[in-house]
Amino acid sequence: MKIFMIVGSESGNAEMVGDVVKDTLDALGHETALFKEGGLGDADLAAQSVVLLITSSTGIGDIPQNIEPLFDELRDQRPDLSRVRYGLVGLGDRNYKDSFLGGPKKWDALLTELGAKRVGERLELDATDNPCPDQDAAEWVRGWVAQF
Repeated sequence: MKIFMIVGSESGNAEMVGDVVKDTLDALGHETALFKEGGLGDADLAAQSVVLLITSSTGIGDIPQNIEPLFDELRDQRPDLSRVRYGLVGLGDRNYKDSFLGGPKKWDALLTELGAKRVGERLELDATDNPCPDQDAAEWVRGWVAQF
């Protein structure tokens, strides 16, 4: 299966998770493409059928800067994503309870508004009690791809 991966990271944790998840998917025989920055013209989400978004939050629940242009263009241009099925891995820190997973939740809401259908539950990784988010995400993604 072809999987288009979007990784949004400020401090590098989500990028580390994305690299491990990509390796896991590749080892399972899936074809992955990794998107780490740019806008809608670079990503062409409407042409994708399976998308895996791995992102953290920054500031007070904001979108990481490297994928903020993509989010903004999706929000403004509102393409039809009804062909897209997606999964979501969100990284955050529950100590910031008012904004915990704010960025991933914004992505989830926007993708749904644009017609994309989430497959399975989103994985929520909390930095306060999860020293190995990459391994938890690798385990989760095995179950996620089995749902297709």
